[in-house]
Amino acid sequence: MPFGPVDGVGSSSVVVDTVVVTARGAADSASGTRDVLLVSERLPTGATPSPDLPMALAPAPGPGVKSIVEAIRDLVSGVAVGLPTLPNLPVVDLLRRIPPRTRSGLPLPRPDDATGVTEAIIDAVLDLDGSYLAVQGPPGTGKTYTGGHVIAALAAQGWKVAVVAQSHAVVENMLRAVNAAGLAPERIGKKAQDEHPDDAVWQSLPSGKHAVAFHAQQAGGFVIGGTKWDLTTRDRIPDGGFDLLVVDEAGQFSLADTVAVSTAARNLLLLGDPQQLPQVSQGRHPAPVDRSALGWLAQGHETLPDQLGYFLDRTWRMHPTLCAAVSRLSYDDRLAAVPLTASRSLDGVAPGVRTVLVDHEGNAVSSPEEAAVVVEEVRQLLGRRWSDPHTGTDRPLAGSDILVVAPYNAQVWTVRRALDVAGVVGVRVGTVDKFQGQEAAVVLVTTCASSADEVPRGMEFLLNRNRLNVAVSRAQWCAVIVRSRRLTDYLPTRPEQLAELGAFIGLCGPA
Repeated sequence: MPFGPVDGVGSSSVVVDTVVVTARGAADSASGTRDVLLVSERLPTGATPSPDLPMALAPAPGPGVKSIVEAIRDLVSGVAVGLPTLPNLPVVDLLRRIPPRTRSGLPLPRPDDATGVTEAIIDAVLDLDGSYLAVQGPPGTGKTYTGGHVIAALAAQGWKVAVVAQSHAVVENMLRAVNAAGLAPERIGKKAQDEHPDDAVWQSLPSGKHAVAFHAQQAGGFVIGGTKWDLTTRDRIPDGGFDLLVVDEAGQFSLADTVAVSTAARNLLLLGDPQQLPQVSQGRHPAPVDRSALGWLAQGHETLPDQLGYFLDRTWRMHPTLCAAVSRLSYDDRLAAVPLTASRSLDGVAPGVRTVLVDHEGNAVSSPEEAAVVVEEVRQLLGRRWSDPHTGTDRPLAGSDILVVAPYNAQVWTVRRALDVAGVVGVRVGTVDKFQGQEAAVVLVTTCASSADEVPRGMEFLLNRNRLNVAVSRAQWCAVIVRSRRLTDYLPTRPEQLAELGAFIGLCGPA
């Protein structure tokens, strides 16, 4: 099936008649062009095969939302019956932004020298009186590690815990952390996927009846993982059947979906960071329920107010100098680095954030000039002694120790081509969305646009503080921002634009 060149195709699903077509752009690694479109077809359930070739490409229908809508409707109907009195429900407390209600009537316990933050969170959850608790975990602070230990400790005390997130991958990552914290695989279950991973530490539950059977056979506490569809399907998850529902990556989980899944448990625990990337998929919800659950709760604050939950304020990833820049950018100067991060070293390279200014004109979504600078920066870094006593690392810096982050796929391909031509291998190149959760010794950020006049999606996208935060905070030692000298020469028209511009200039510092 011949197709002409398609610019900017990454990965998408489209419908042709009754056939779902998955299209992927293929790149020529030598030239960097993207002129091959591979189309594979698969039939949706119940569709009739057709021998005809596709006549058009159109977006695929989204997944069904019947169970989600019904869960929200049932909850709202129950609330309406008791008006003007509001019920004591975790999602009602969340929507009202009131402090978590506790059985003791006391405020949330605070960590001290004798009680670490994990123990404080466990004590707080045990004291919840049908309410919620929020935990904000900036980059490298061990949010998943903390969540895994909290969940395992509660299950060990007989709690029935559910874990939900935007994707199966995020759920499975948390389930692995729960198992690493000591909970046996026999007490962890998850809705089955097409393939059961070889390293799975949970029981695969291929259907609703298997989930019900899993519940019944557990003598004590256990953990079930799934998506919002799993948590709102009543033949799989009974209404209110859990003691605690953990919403992982709650900075990407919409408030509307949080309302829906909240019906599965008597308490809520929100884990995430509203200062990182927003929801990766957008629902058609009116404001404010289109916002993330943690974004709603934080209400414009960079860090979570203490009365609403916990802010994990120590990172094991970034050098103190780099951490200070990130903390100033996104965390009210409350984020600090643990002492061991200062014991690392990269020979001849200062830690922190550095800026390289490049002169170019007329570039919008790609810049060969910045790509050339990126290649030169990489060459200057490769082979330098990289030491991390905490992990026993002491070797020359390799390409795999470097990340290059670009705002647009066109610049990703331009940088990738420049690195290939230069014979540089192993360097990871991609947009910031690709690298959330990853880390490297050094991160290079290329902004690629010559000036504000050339930016196709507006400076609000290019200088978005959350995206900059994620990009720079991937680094353990230093981040290098490669940008046009004229990029910041413009006058914002709204206060929030001025704030973003000021934050970017402050992050770049002296060039």
